[in-house]
Amino acid sequence: MRQHKRRIRTIALACVVILFTQLMPVSASAADQPLFKDTPTDAWYYQYLQPMVQLGIINGYPDGTFKPDQTVTRGEFIKMIGVGFEDLMSLLAPLPSDIHWAEPAYVSCKDAEVLAVRSGDQASSAEFPSIQEGVLFPCTAQALDTPITRYEMAVLSVNTMTAVKAEPRVTLQDAASHIADYSSVSDSTKDYVEQVFGKGVINGYPDGSFGGDRTLTRAEAAKVIYLLEFSTKRVMPSFATEDERVVVTPPADFVSFAQQYATMSTSARRTALFGDPNKTYFTSAKDAGDRIVNVTVPVWTLDKSGNKVSSTKTIQVNVVVAQEVQLIFQEIYNDPEQFPIVSIGGARYSDALRHSWGCAIDINPTQNCYCRTIDGNTKVLVGSYWQPGGDQLSIKPDGSVVRAFAKYGWGWGGQGWSGGYYDYMHFSILASGG
Repeated sequence: MRQHKRRIRTIALACVVILFTQLMPVSASAADQPLFKDTPTDAWYYQYLQPMVQLGIINGYPDGTFKPDQTVTRGEFIKMIGVGFEDLMSLLAPLPSDIHWAEPAYVSCKDAEVLAVRSGDQASSAEFPSIQEGVLFPCTAQALDTPITRYEMAVLSVNTMTAVKAEPRVTLQDAASHIADYSSVSDSTKDYVEQVFGKGVINGYPDGSFGGDRTLTRAEAAKVIYLLEFSTKRVMPSFATEDERVVVTPPADFVSFAQQYATMSTSARRTALFGDPNKTYFTSAKDAGDRIVNVTVPVWTLDKSGNKVSSTKTIQVNVVVAQEVQLIFQEIYNDPEQFPIVSIGGARYSDALRHSWGCAIDINPTQNCYCRTIDGNTKVLVGSYWQPGGDQLSIKPDGSVVRAFAKYGWGWGGQGWSGGYYDYMHFSILASGG
């Protein structure tokens, strides 16, 4: 059922991407009518509001107004986050809303740690009076209907960028000289303020202040949500620098399992992989048990505008290859090519081959097909095509992906096998890529 949910979420995300390409925002001068009665096309917030309305993330009122200066409630803001980053929301069976209409969004955001905040500090308790056991505010009708403060917006925004989108953090130089009311912010809260400033999500009021205890308006919320969605549209201030990601470095004597595999006996291989010298593959996740683990790796992917953005993806692999898989994807991520990975697959149990071992990985299957070529004629069996150099999602034979896997002894199916078969998406611990 969990895998089924993932498939539906992927389909839904694809639909949103298609919708966005069909509803790209037009310039204000080209619009026949404003979006709402009270949103003139030359308003400062209109450029942010328009795509958010087109994507169904922000809505107006039944009377045809938007009410840009009205405050946003906590429930409204977390619903915008939940809809905008739809992997947070269940698309199969919506949770019951017995407490409040925003309860499903609250539960999803809480599970994704969007609502997490440091607690126990007296100063931060003054800025976040609703903190309960490290959660920004409780799931009650009263709490969710309370107007959200800019301090609370900062927490939700920073957590969305770091916990959901896995964006790198930033460091501010001499923040006090750039944020007018910086000295009035508690030490435990300054980090949230610094991150929303430094990431370019907000730039404060005209006097340079953050105004954390002020409430957020609907117009301001439209801009914040837009910039959370489209990171490439942000402008990082000159006094902020992006932190370097932690690089996974293998021990000096590290030898990958793929490299060891070539010299191991059959019995030793099976024992290492399956815990049983007589076993040759896993038949199911239950059969695999704790020998199949989740590995989260850094990747470059594409946002809804087709721009490369930093993110993470989780793969299920055999525990014996977990470390080398992390190292491989760190190599791919660090390479100047910044190869974008939009889809990835690991362990599965539909056959008795390397995927059922947890020792094979497929990358961007649509753009890296499995096919057979006979007498110059190619028949695609899985996926759509392979166009290295023409499509940035297609793996190049001499590119960073193939090099990274080869460094740790993994083979690529794009090398081809007897019978004219090629599997451009596929990597495995066998040197042949099989």
